[in-house]
Order: sequence, then C-alpha cells, then structure tokens
Amino acid sequence: MSTTTATAPESGAHPGRQASVDPRASAEKELLDAAKAHKVKIRAEQMISASNRTTTISHAPIDGIQRYGDDDFAKGAALLLLIIHSSTPQAVLNGSYTVKVQHQRGATSGEALFIDQKGAIVARRPLILRTQEQSAVLFPDVYSGGTDGGGPLGIPNITSIHHWGNGHVTVDCAGWQPYRVLYFSA
Repeated sequence: MSTTTATAPESGAHPGRQASVDPRASAEKELLDAAKAHKVKIRAEQMISASNRTTTISHAPIDGIQRYGDDDFAKGAALLLLIIHSSTPQAVLNGSYTVKVQHQRGATSGEALFIDQKGAIVARRPLILRTQEQSAVLFPDVYSGGTDGGGPLGIPNITSIHHWGNGHVTVDCAGWQPYRVLYFSA
C-alpha cells in the first residue's frame, strides 16, 4: 500500500529554481469549486489528497456529518465530496462526486452512491461496516477501550484513502453513535 499526502516544498528549498505550485492549495481549490457545483458545503480544512503513479483521489467531508445518526444513514447520508483523476480504469470514472452512504441500523453492509453534479447516481459500490469491537481485532491499540461508542482515541469523525498495490483505491470513514467504520472502493 502506498499513500501520499500532497505537501509543498519549503520556500527557498531549491535556490535558483522557480517556486512550484502548492499541490494542497490546488486540491483544496478544486474541491471548493466542486462543492459549489454540487451545492454542498465541505470541511476543506479536513481534506485529504493522495496519489500513486496513476491515480489521485481528493476528498473532504460534507459539513455536518458529525451529527448523523442511524435514521440519516437509513435514508442515505451525504458523507464526502470526492474527486478522482486516473489514467487507468477505476470502478468510478474520473470526475467529482458527492458520496452518499446508505445502510440500516446494525447492518454489516450497505451501499455507497456516487452522485454527479447534476444529481444523477453514476455508480454504486458496496459499503462494508465494522463496529468498534470488530475494528479492535485488527487494530487493538487504536480501537480498544469501552463499548460506549466513543470511537478511537476520542476522535469523533475521521476519513482516509488507501491506494493498494494492485491499483485498487478504498476510502474509509469512522465515527458516529453507535460507533462504526464505513469502507467503500472508488
């Protein structure tokens, strides 16, 4: 697995060379522009952008996801604004999407819906859910603790991107009450 977060070189790090574009600022601008087109408000300060040789994925959580409960997820809750750029075929085509997740209370699976700027569902991907206890089997130092649904180390909502060696890209999001981790592929 190779995950890289874009960062800009320090000013003056390469004397005599022209300053490079700040990739984080570029990704943030692209996400903010896409948020306007999708008519959603995002938490740009929590954006993530990760790349491998062929694919760049950027995403930011939709503002307000921390307030979601079981009823919201049962109806379908807008979770992330996600942008995909890839020179190789992916499960979801290049573009920007509002990712809405849907699952029933206590379910172990559901569906991630990729919605384009016009509001059309352009892709459906399986959604896998894990409880805090199930996650603690794999990552006991992070997910151990009480069963009160507090989440790992008290972090209310977290998101991440994973680029696997076979070109597969997955996203996970964790938080809410009762605590759950949601996984889907892009």
